Amino acid sequence: MLRILFIEEQTSARNLVEGRLDGLMIESGTTVEAALAKHTLNPFDIVIWDSQSAPSKCSKLSRTIKQFSKNCVDTKTIVIADPGNREIAMTRNLRCEWLSQPVSESELVAPIEAAIRFKELNHVKPPSELVVPVEFEGMVAFTLTMQFVIQHIMEAAASDIPVLITGETGTGKDLVAAAIHKRSSRKNFPYVPVNMGAITSELVASELFGHEKGAYTGASEARPGLFEQAQDGTIFLDEITTMDEKTQISLLRVLETKTVRRVRGEKDIHVNVRVIAASNENIEDAIKGGRFREDLYYRLDVFRIQLPPLRERHGAISLLTDHFVARFAEMYRKDIRAVSRETYRLIRQYPWPGNVRELKNVIQRAVLLAKSSELTPELLPQRIRDADVSENGCRADYSPIRLGMRLGDVEREYIRMTLSSVNGNKMQAASLLGISRRALYNKLKRTNLV
Repeated sequence: MLRILFIEEQTSARNLVEGRLDGLMIESGTTVEAALAKHTLNPFDIVIWDSQSAPSKCSKLSRTIKQFSKNCVDTKTIVIADPGNREIAMTRNLRCEWLSQPVSESELVAPIEAAIRFKELNHVKPPSELVVPVEFEGMVAFTLTMQFVIQHIMEAAASDIPVLITGETGTGKDLVAAAIHKRSSRKNFPYVPVNMGAITSELVASELFGHEKGAYTGASEARPGLFEQAQDGTIFLDEITTMDEKTQISLLRVLETKTVRRVRGEKDIHVNVRVIAASNENIEDAIKGGRFREDLYYRLDVFRIQLPPLRERHGAISLLTDHFVARFAEMYRKDIRAVSRETYRLIRQYPWPGNVRELKNVIQRAVLLAKSSELTPELLPQRIRDADVSENGCRADYSPIRLGMRLGDVEREYIRMTLSSVNGNKMQAASLLGISRRALYNKLKRTNLV
């Protein structure tokens, strides 16, 4: 049974949830300190905190949120707060979801329903062994890191809040956005993908918000914009950091008022659209450089999904290669039964700046050119074969683990490599290594990695 702790002076949020969901174990606290005492004794699955109704004596929201996850990393914290609160930026790496005042019943209930579904799954198998589809809405997940991404997609689909997807070019941000829409309550309504970088600044307002007849030369009739075309569905705004400031201001207004005004229009048009945004650029750097508005960033970055680059998905490259070889061999009716050892080695050591998209294109080309039943190195592009030797003439596939090392040194290097592959996340690293988090900490201390 899901255990929920509400922190609020009144019981408005609790009443909303109790009116919609059954089978929950709910407790309340009127102050953060009292609620934290309860949570420390017996951790809750979800903590819902109305930060305006029940403020904390702690001066910083982020510090308070960390207290709730300190003794139980699986606790999900939902904070109901003023959307203009600048401390939101400090909680990006915390397990926290922000809801803006005033919060609606559907906004509050959706993440709880998602948590119920995950608890039911986890009751069958522990999280580290949670089985997810190998193929999920056009994506292929072989590693634990990608399994976490798919879990986040399902969590985002269960809510109706803005989502920000970040990751390098070719990591599959468009597939993630489409998957969220297909798994959401809006799946039977339009899904409108928009590449902001492909629209000129002169046309962006007309494309997004529409125009009235005679708005500009050639506008012989009124035309609804992409937001209107996505009514009741989802609009996916890719490469949002390419928007100019005027467009950013207009988009901020749409998010705040849920209305659009066509170019040369005189009335506001209500739009019920979910916004999913994406960028391959570090948005925080764009904000510091004055190229992206901070207030728009807070509006879009309510639920973030970070996609890992292919070079950090250790073990996935060979499996993805096999997957694409089988797919394209069937497509082109080629009798390819094997990939040579040397081809595998070249593929594994290449850094893949274009990520999964680049790998897919390379394998497609290789299969198309293949004349025998084996995929051999000469079928790979020259850039991949050239990358086999670094600038100083040494082998690029050098590994810190090698024959002749002491067993303790091998263990130390393998732990270091695993931590590096999950960006230092010790819980994920422990799962990959098949040990408990406490055992990992003990090994880190023993090998001087902390």
